[in-house]
Amino acid sequence: MRKCQVCGKGSMIQMSGAHQYGGGWAMRATKKRAVWMPNLHSAKVTYQGVRRTMRLCTKCLRKVKSGMKAPSVKKAEKALITPKITPQATTA
Repeated sequence: MRKCQVCGKGSMIQMSGAHQYGGGWAMRATKKRAVWMPNLHSAKVTYQGVRRTMRLCTKCLRKVKSGMKAPSVKKAEKALITPKITPQATTA
């Protein structure tokens, strides 16, 4: 099946008609069937903690790869990034 294993994106079918120039019923528009396929790639990825080969569309492949490349932030670095907010006394 040509279907993404993450989002389920599959093929789409379109019925199109090309009109002729002038004429009556003899030259009416013919119906043609066009099939649009998703852009699938086979890739070895770590998805939900399991390393396996999956067929992914381009959008899901970018999301999964960016999730795999996310650097682990150390606790000391994370403490430096977060601002410290001190409560202020309000006067009425």
